[in-house]
Amino acid sequence: MPLFEYEVIDRAGAVARGRQPAEDQNELMEIIRQRGQLLVSLRTTDGPAKSVLSELLARFQTVGRGVKLATLVLFTGQLAAMLEAGIHLVRILSALARESDDRRFAKMIESVRDSLSAGMTFADALGRFPRVFSRLYVAVVRAGEASGALHVVLNNLTVNLERAAHLRRKVKGAVAYPIVILVVALGIVFAMVVKIVPIFEEVYKKANATLPAPTLVLITISQAVRNYTLLVFLGLVVVVVLLTYFGRTPKGRDVFDFVKLRVPMFGPLIRKAILARVCRTLSMLLQSGVGLMEALDISARVAGNREIERALLMATDGVRDGGTLAEMLRQTGRFPAMVTQLVASGEESGSLASMLGKAANYYEAQVDAAVETLSTLIEPVLIVVMGAIVGGVAIRSGR
Repeated sequence: MPLFEYEVIDRAGAVARGRQPAEDQNELMEIIRQRGQLLVSLRTTDGPAKSVLSELLARFQTVGRGVKLATLVLFTGQLAAMLEAGIHLVRILSALARESDDRRFAKMIESVRDSLSAGMTFADALGRFPRVFSRLYVAVVRAGEASGALHVVLNNLTVNLERAAHLRRKVKGAVAYPIVILVVALGIVFAMVVKIVPIFEEVYKKANATLPAPTLVLITISQAVRNYTLLVFLGLVVVVVLLTYFGRTPKGRDVFDFVKLRVPMFGPLIRKAILARVCRTLSMLLQSGVGLMEALDISARVAGNREIERALLMATDGVRDGGTLAEMLRQTGRFPAMVTQLVASGEESGSLASMLGKAANYYEAQVDAAVETLSTLIEPVLIVVMGAIVGGVAIRSGR
Protein backbone atom coordinates (compact mmCIF):
# COMPACT_ATOMS: atom_id res chain seq x y z
CA MET A 1 0.00 0.00 0.00
CA PRO A 2 1.53 3.36 -1.03
CA LEU A 3 2.34 6.03 1.56
CA PHE A 4 1.15 9.57 0.84
CA GLU A 5 2.30 12.92 2.19
CA TYR A 6 -0.44 15.53 2.35
CA GLU A 7 -1.11 19.10 3.41
CA VAL A 8 -4.59 20.17 4.54
CA ILE A 9 -6.46 23.13 5.98
CA ASP A 10 -8.96 22.42 8.77
CA ARG A 11 -12.21 24.25 9.58
CA ALA A 12 -10.33 26.75 11.76
CA GLY A 13 -8.00 27.66 8.88
CA ALA A 14 -4.94 25.97 10.37
CA VAL A 15 -2.53 24.20 8.02
CA ALA A 16 -1.53 20.64 8.91
CA ARG A 17 0.79 18.11 7.27
CA GLY A 18 0.95 14.38 7.64
CA ARG A 19 1.58 10.95 6.16
CA GLN A 20 -0.92 8.16 5.69
CA PRO A 21 -1.08 4.89 3.74
CA ALA A 22 -4.00 4.44 1.32
CA GLU A 23 -4.95 2.26 -1.64
CA ASP A 24 -4.90 5.28 -3.97
CA GLN A 25 -5.29 9.06 -4.04
CA ASN A 26 -9.09 8.84 -4.28
CA GLU A 27 -9.29 6.84 -1.05
CA LEU A 28 -7.09 9.33 0.82
CA MET A 29 -9.04 12.31 -0.56
CA GLU A 30 -12.28 10.72 0.67
CA ILE A 31 -10.78 10.21 4.15
CA ILE A 32 -9.65 13.84 4.28
CA ARG A 33 -13.06 15.04 3.09
CA GLN A 34 -14.81 13.03 5.80
CA ARG A 35 -12.62 14.74 8.40
CA GLY A 36 -13.95 18.09 7.18
CA GLN A 37 -10.53 19.22 5.94
CA LEU A 38 -9.53 20.87 2.66
CA LEU A 39 -6.74 19.16 0.71
CA VAL A 40 -3.97 21.54 -0.41
CA SER A 41 -1.31 19.17 -1.74
CA LEU A 42 -0.79 15.42 -2.05
CA ARG A 43 2.11 13.31 -3.25
CA THR A 44 3.40 9.75 -3.00
CA THR A 45 6.53 9.26 -0.92
CA ASP A 46 9.48 7.57 -2.59
CA GLY A 47 9.88 4.07 -1.23
CA PRO A 48 12.43 1.36 -1.94
CA ALA A 49 12.43 -0.05 -5.44
CA LYS A 50 10.27 -3.11 -5.90
CA SER A 51 10.92 -6.03 -8.17
CA VAL A 52 8.35 -7.07 -10.74
CA LEU A 53 7.64 -10.22 -8.74
CA SER A 54 7.05 -8.34 -5.49
CA GLU A 55 4.78 -5.88 -7.30
CA LEU A 56 2.73 -8.75 -8.72
CA LEU A 57 2.51 -10.36 -5.30
CA ALA A 58 1.37 -7.09 -3.78
CA ARG A 59 -1.35 -6.75 -6.38
CA PHE A 60 -2.41 -10.35 -5.84
CA GLN A 61 -2.72 -9.73 -2.11
CA THR A 62 -5.05 -6.79 -2.69
CA VAL A 63 -7.58 -9.02 -4.45
CA GLY A 64 -10.55 -9.93 -2.28
CA ARG A 65 -9.69 -7.80 0.71
CA GLY A 66 -13.33 -7.63 1.69
CA VAL A 67 -14.51 -9.18 4.91
CA LYS A 68 -17.43 -11.57 5.18
CA LEU A 69 -20.65 -9.86 6.16
CA ALA A 70 -21.10 -12.35 9.01
CA THR A 71 -17.72 -11.27 10.45
CA LEU A 72 -18.70 -7.60 10.26
CA VAL A 73 -22.10 -8.26 11.88
CA LEU A 74 -20.48 -10.18 14.74
CA PHE A 75 -17.87 -7.46 15.28
CA THR A 76 -20.48 -4.68 15.30
CA GLY A 77 -22.77 -6.53 17.72
CA GLN A 78 -19.93 -7.33 20.13
CA LEU A 79 -18.66 -3.76 19.94
CA ALA A 80 -22.11 -2.37 20.79
CA ALA A 81 -22.59 -4.75 23.71
CA MET A 82 -19.17 -4.03 25.23
CA LEU A 83 -19.57 -0.27 24.83
CA GLU A 84 -22.94 -0.47 26.56
CA ALA A 85 -21.20 -2.30 29.41
CA GLY A 86 -18.89 0.69 29.87
CA ILE A 87 -15.64 -0.82 28.59
CA HIS A 88 -13.16 1.58 27.00
CA LEU A 89 -13.12 1.46 23.20
CA VAL A 90 -9.37 0.80 22.89
CA ARG A 91 -9.63 -2.19 25.24
CA ILE A 92 -12.63 -3.48 23.28
CA LEU A 93 -10.76 -3.31 19.98
CA SER A 94 -7.75 -5.10 21.47
CA ALA A 95 -9.98 -7.90 22.75
CA LEU A 96 -11.94 -8.26 19.52
CA ALA A 97 -8.74 -8.33 17.46
CA ARG A 98 -7.40 -11.19 19.61
CA GLU A 99 -10.65 -13.17 19.34
CA SER A 100 -11.20 -12.75 15.60
CA ASP A 101 -10.73 -15.87 13.47
CA ASP A 102 -10.05 -13.73 10.40
CA ARG A 103 -6.43 -12.64 10.73
CA ARG A 104 -6.70 -9.94 8.05
CA PHE A 105 -9.67 -8.44 9.85
CA ALA A 106 -7.83 -8.69 13.16
CA LYS A 107 -4.92 -6.69 11.73
CA MET A 108 -7.36 -4.04 10.52
CA ILE A 109 -8.90 -3.77 13.98
CA GLU A 110 -5.44 -3.45 15.53
CA SER A 111 -4.66 -0.66 13.04
CA VAL A 112 -7.93 1.08 13.93
CA ARG A 113 -7.03 0.79 17.63
CA ASP A 114 -3.57 2.26 17.02
CA SER A 115 -5.05 5.17 15.04
CA LEU A 116 -7.52 5.75 17.86
CA SER A 117 -4.71 5.80 20.42
CA ALA A 118 -2.86 8.32 18.24
CA GLY A 119 -5.76 10.76 18.50
CA MET A 120 -7.84 9.96 15.43
CA THR A 121 -11.62 9.67 15.78
CA PHE A 122 -13.13 6.20 15.59
CA ALA A 123 -15.00 7.06 12.38
CA ASP A 124 -11.84 8.39 10.69
CA ALA A 125 -9.90 5.31 11.79
CA LEU A 126 -12.55 3.03 10.28
CA GLY A 127 -12.62 5.20 7.14
CA ARG A 128 -9.07 4.12 6.37
CA PHE A 129 -10.51 0.75 5.28
CA PRO A 130 -13.32 1.65 2.88
CA ARG A 131 -13.46 -1.84 1.38
CA VAL A 132 -14.52 -3.21 4.77
CA PHE A 133 -16.21 -0.29 6.49
CA SER A 134 -18.49 1.35 3.95
CA ARG A 135 -19.54 5.00 3.85
CA LEU A 136 -22.76 3.90 5.52
CA TYR A 137 -20.87 2.27 8.38
CA VAL A 138 -18.50 5.22 8.86
CA ALA A 139 -21.33 7.79 8.70
CA VAL A 140 -23.32 5.95 11.38
CA VAL A 141 -20.27 5.69 13.65
CA ARG A 142 -19.50 9.39 13.12
CA ALA A 143 -23.06 10.31 14.07
CA GLY A 144 -22.87 8.07 17.14
CA GLU A 145 -19.63 9.70 18.27
CA ALA A 146 -21.12 13.17 17.82
CA SER A 147 -24.28 12.31 19.78
CA GLY A 148 -22.52 10.37 22.54
CA ALA A 149 -24.73 7.33 21.87
CA LEU A 150 -22.31 5.18 19.90
CA HIS A 151 -23.57 1.90 21.36
CA VAL A 152 -27.16 2.75 20.38
CA VAL A 153 -26.35 3.47 16.73
CA LEU A 154 -24.10 0.41 16.59
CA ASN A 155 -27.01 -1.73 17.82
CA ASN A 156 -29.16 -0.27 15.05
CA LEU A 157 -26.38 -0.88 12.56
CA THR A 158 -26.09 -4.51 13.64
CA VAL A 159 -29.82 -5.03 13.06
CA ASN A 160 -29.54 -3.33 9.67
CA LEU A 161 -26.58 -5.52 8.62
CA GLU A 162 -28.37 -8.69 9.75
CA ARG A 163 -31.48 -7.76 7.77
CA ALA A 164 -29.35 -6.92 4.74
CA ALA A 165 -27.65 -10.33 4.98
CA HIS A 166 -31.02 -12.09 5.32
CA LEU A 167 -32.40 -10.22 2.30
CA ARG A 168 -29.32 -11.02 0.23
CA ARG A 169 -29.55 -14.73 1.07
CA LYS A 170 -33.24 -14.77 0.12
CA VAL A 171 -32.72 -13.16 -3.27
CA LYS A 172 -29.58 -15.18 -4.08
CA GLY A 173 -31.34 -18.41 -3.16
CA ALA A 174 -34.33 -17.57 -5.36
CA VAL A 175 -32.11 -16.71 -8.34
CA ALA A 176 -29.56 -19.53 -7.90
CA TYR A 177 -32.04 -22.42 -8.19
CA PRO A 178 -33.22 -21.75 -11.78
CA ILE A 179 -29.66 -20.99 -12.87
CA VAL A 180 -28.51 -24.41 -11.60
CA ILE A 181 -31.40 -26.15 -13.37
CA LEU A 182 -30.70 -24.36 -16.65
CA VAL A 183 -26.99 -25.21 -16.41
CA VAL A 184 -27.92 -28.88 -15.91
CA ALA A 185 -30.28 -28.70 -18.91
CA LEU A 186 -27.56 -27.19 -21.08
CA GLY A 187 -25.15 -29.90 -19.90
CA ILE A 188 -27.64 -32.58 -20.96
CA VAL A 189 -28.12 -30.88 -24.33
CA PHE A 190 -24.34 -30.74 -24.82
CA ALA A 191 -24.05 -34.46 -24.04
CA MET A 192 -26.86 -35.25 -26.48
CA VAL A 193 -25.31 -33.13 -29.23
CA VAL A 194 -21.94 -34.86 -28.77
CA LYS A 195 -23.10 -38.44 -28.12
CA ILE A 196 -26.68 -38.98 -29.37
CA VAL A 197 -26.90 -36.86 -32.52
CA PRO A 198 -23.92 -38.65 -34.21
CA ILE A 199 -25.78 -41.97 -33.84
CA PHE A 200 -28.80 -40.61 -35.71
CA GLU A 201 -26.47 -38.99 -38.25
CA GLU A 202 -25.04 -42.41 -39.15
CA VAL A 203 -28.53 -43.90 -39.47
CA TYR A 204 -29.59 -41.10 -41.82
CA LYS A 205 -26.48 -41.56 -43.96
CA LYS A 206 -27.13 -45.28 -44.42
CA ALA A 207 -30.80 -44.66 -45.25
CA ASN A 208 -30.01 -41.76 -47.64
CA ALA A 209 -32.90 -39.90 -46.00
CA THR A 210 -33.83 -36.33 -46.92
CA LEU A 211 -33.63 -34.31 -43.69
CA PRO A 212 -35.60 -31.19 -42.78
CA ALA A 213 -33.71 -27.93 -42.22
CA PRO A 214 -33.87 -27.95 -38.37
CA THR A 215 -32.34 -31.42 -38.26
CA LEU A 216 -29.59 -30.41 -40.69
CA VAL A 217 -28.81 -27.39 -38.51
CA LEU A 218 -28.59 -29.61 -35.41
CA ILE A 219 -26.27 -32.07 -37.18
CA THR A 220 -24.07 -29.19 -38.36
CA ILE A 221 -23.85 -27.86 -34.80
CA SER A 222 -22.99 -31.34 -33.53
CA GLN A 223 -20.20 -31.70 -36.08
CA ALA A 224 -18.80 -28.27 -35.23
CA VAL A 225 -18.82 -29.00 -31.49
CA ARG A 226 -17.13 -32.39 -31.98
CA ASN A 227 -14.54 -31.22 -34.49
CA TYR A 228 -13.69 -27.91 -32.84
CA THR A 229 -14.27 -28.64 -29.16
CA LEU A 230 -11.29 -26.58 -28.01
CA LEU A 231 -12.27 -23.60 -30.15
CA VAL A 232 -15.87 -23.78 -28.93
CA PHE A 233 -14.67 -23.92 -25.32
CA LEU A 234 -12.29 -21.00 -25.84
CA GLY A 235 -15.08 -19.05 -27.56
CA LEU A 236 -17.34 -19.54 -24.55
CA VAL A 237 -14.54 -18.44 -22.21
CA VAL A 238 -13.95 -15.32 -24.32
CA VAL A 239 -17.68 -14.48 -24.27
CA VAL A 240 -17.81 -14.87 -20.48
CA VAL A 241 -14.69 -12.72 -20.02
CA LEU A 242 -16.01 -10.01 -22.34
CA LEU A 243 -19.39 -9.96 -20.60
CA THR A 244 -17.67 -9.78 -17.21
CA TYR A 245 -15.47 -6.92 -18.38
CA PHE A 246 -18.44 -5.13 -19.94
CA GLY A 247 -20.41 -5.56 -16.71
CA ARG A 248 -17.70 -3.69 -14.80
CA THR A 249 -17.83 -0.65 -17.09
CA PRO A 250 -20.32 2.17 -16.35
CA LYS A 251 -22.23 1.40 -19.54
CA GLY A 252 -22.26 -2.31 -18.79
CA ARG A 253 -23.55 -1.76 -15.28
CA ASP A 254 -26.29 0.47 -16.67
CA VAL A 255 -27.36 -2.23 -19.12
CA PHE A 256 -27.22 -5.11 -16.64
CA ASP A 257 -28.99 -3.17 -13.87
CA PHE A 258 -31.70 -2.13 -16.35
CA VAL A 259 -32.22 -5.75 -17.41
CA LYS A 260 -32.21 -7.08 -13.82
CA LEU A 261 -35.28 -5.02 -12.92
CA ARG A 262 -37.20 -6.28 -15.96
CA VAL A 263 -36.45 -10.01 -15.99
CA PRO A 264 -39.76 -11.89 -15.90
CA MET A 265 -40.63 -13.25 -12.44
CA PHE A 266 -37.32 -12.12 -10.90
CA GLY A 267 -37.34 -8.42 -11.80
CA PRO A 268 -40.11 -7.49 -9.32
CA LEU A 269 -38.36 -9.49 -6.59
CA ILE A 270 -35.05 -7.68 -7.16
CA ARG A 271 -36.82 -4.30 -7.24
CA LYS A 272 -38.55 -5.00 -3.91
CA ALA A 273 -35.25 -6.07 -2.33
CA ILE A 274 -33.57 -2.84 -3.52
CA LEU A 275 -36.45 -0.70 -2.20
CA ALA A 276 -36.27 -2.50 1.15
CA ARG A 277 -32.51 -1.87 1.38
CA VAL A 278 -32.79 1.79 0.42
CA CYS A 279 -35.65 2.50 2.85
CA ARG A 280 -33.93 0.61 5.68
CA THR A 281 -30.62 2.39 5.12
CA LEU A 282 -32.20 5.83 4.93
CA SER A 283 -34.30 5.17 8.04
CA MET A 284 -31.28 4.01 10.06
CA LEU A 285 -29.13 6.95 9.00
CA LEU A 286 -31.81 9.48 9.93
CA GLN A 287 -32.40 7.75 13.28
CA SER A 288 -28.65 7.89 13.94
CA GLY A 289 -28.60 11.66 13.43
CA VAL A 290 -27.10 11.85 9.95
CA GLY A 291 -28.35 14.83 7.93
CA LEU A 292 -30.93 14.22 5.21
CA MET A 293 -28.65 15.24 2.32
CA GLU A 294 -25.81 12.99 3.42
CA ALA A 295 -28.24 10.17 4.22
CA LEU A 296 -29.77 10.35 0.74
CA ASP A 297 -26.34 10.39 -0.89
CA ILE A 298 -25.16 7.35 1.09
CA SER A 299 -28.41 5.47 0.46
CA ALA A 300 -27.99 6.06 -3.26
CA ARG A 301 -24.44 4.64 -3.20
CA VAL A 302 -25.52 1.45 -1.41
CA ALA A 303 -28.67 0.88 -3.49
CA GLY A 304 -26.89 -1.73 -5.60
CA ASN A 305 -28.59 -0.67 -8.84
CA ARG A 306 -27.56 2.20 -11.10
CA GLU A 307 -31.12 3.02 -12.13
CA ILE A 308 -32.30 3.42 -8.53
CA GLU A 309 -29.03 5.17 -7.61
CA ARG A 310 -29.52 7.82 -10.29
CA ALA A 311 -33.14 8.32 -9.25
CA LEU A 312 -32.08 8.90 -5.63
CA LEU A 313 -29.35 11.34 -6.64
CA MET A 314 -31.88 13.24 -8.78
CA ALA A 315 -34.23 13.37 -5.80
CA THR A 316 -31.35 14.59 -3.60
CA ASP A 317 -30.66 17.46 -5.99
CA GLY A 318 -34.36 18.34 -5.98
CA VAL A 319 -34.52 18.39 -2.18
CA ARG A 320 -31.38 20.53 -2.09
CA ASP A 321 -33.14 23.00 -4.38
CA GLY A 322 -36.09 23.27 -2.00
CA GLY A 323 -38.45 20.47 -3.02
CA THR A 324 -39.98 17.91 -0.68
CA LEU A 325 -38.50 14.42 -0.65
CA ALA A 326 -41.84 12.77 -1.42
CA GLU A 327 -42.43 14.95 -4.49
CA MET A 328 -38.88 14.49 -5.76
CA LEU A 329 -39.12 10.69 -5.40
CA ARG A 330 -42.45 10.74 -7.21
CA GLN A 331 -41.00 12.73 -10.10
CA THR A 332 -38.27 10.15 -10.73
CA GLY A 333 -40.91 7.54 -11.58
CA ARG A 334 -38.82 4.82 -9.92
CA PHE A 335 -40.55 4.66 -6.52
CA PRO A 336 -44.02 3.18 -5.94
CA ALA A 337 -46.89 5.26 -4.61
CA MET A 338 -46.73 3.51 -1.24
CA VAL A 339 -43.16 4.73 -0.64
CA THR A 340 -43.89 8.32 -1.70
CA GLN A 341 -47.08 8.43 0.40
CA LEU A 342 -45.29 7.15 3.50
CA VAL A 343 -42.47 9.64 2.93
CA ALA A 344 -44.99 12.48 2.51
CA SER A 345 -46.71 11.44 5.73
CA GLY A 346 -43.37 11.28 7.53
CA GLU A 347 -42.35 14.72 6.31
CA GLU A 348 -45.65 16.23 7.44
CA SER A 349 -45.59 14.59 10.87
CA GLY A 350 -41.85 14.87 11.51
CA SER A 351 -41.46 11.07 11.66
CA LEU A 352 -39.71 10.43 8.35
CA ALA A 353 -37.31 7.82 9.77
CA SER A 354 -40.20 5.86 11.30
CA MET A 355 -42.22 5.93 8.05
CA LEU A 356 -39.22 4.77 6.04
CA GLY A 357 -38.77 1.94 8.53
CA LYS A 358 -42.38 0.89 7.91
CA ALA A 359 -41.77 0.94 4.16
CA ALA A 360 -38.67 -1.24 4.65
CA ASN A 361 -40.66 -3.71 6.78
CA TYR A 362 -43.35 -3.89 4.09
CA TYR A 363 -40.93 -4.62 1.27
CA GLU A 364 -38.94 -7.12 3.32
CA ALA A 365 -42.19 -9.00 3.94
CA GLN A 366 -42.96 -8.71 0.22
CA VAL A 367 -39.58 -10.25 -0.62
CA ASP A 368 -40.25 -13.17 1.75
CA ALA A 369 -43.67 -13.74 0.19
CA ALA A 370 -42.31 -13.45 -3.37
CA VAL A 371 -39.54 -15.97 -2.66
CA GLU A 372 -42.06 -18.48 -1.27
CA THR A 373 -44.30 -17.99 -4.31
CA LEU A 374 -41.38 -18.35 -6.70
CA SER A 375 -40.18 -21.52 -5.00
CA THR A 376 -43.64 -23.00 -5.60
CA LEU A 377 -44.02 -21.86 -9.21
CA ILE A 378 -40.49 -22.05 -10.53
CA GLU A 379 -40.06 -25.83 -10.28
CA PRO A 380 -42.87 -26.82 -12.70
CA VAL A 381 -41.88 -23.96 -15.04
CA LEU A 382 -38.27 -25.13 -15.08
CA ILE A 383 -39.30 -28.73 -15.64
CA VAL A 384 -41.30 -27.63 -18.68
CA VAL A 385 -38.41 -25.50 -19.99
CA MET A 386 -35.88 -28.26 -19.39
CA GLY A 387 -38.16 -30.79 -21.06
CA ALA A 388 -38.69 -28.47 -24.03
CA ILE A 389 -34.95 -27.97 -24.51
CA VAL A 390 -34.04 -31.65 -24.24
CA GLY A 391 -37.14 -32.79 -26.12
CA GLY A 392 -36.50 -30.31 -28.89
CA VAL A 393 -33.01 -31.71 -29.43
CA ALA A 394 -34.32 -35.28 -29.33
CA ILE A 395 -37.13 -34.55 -31.83
CA ARG A 396 -34.86 -32.68 -34.24
CA SER A 397 -32.27 -35.45 -34.16
CA GLY A 398 -34.89 -38.19 -34.55
CA ARG A 399 -36.65 -36.74 -37.62
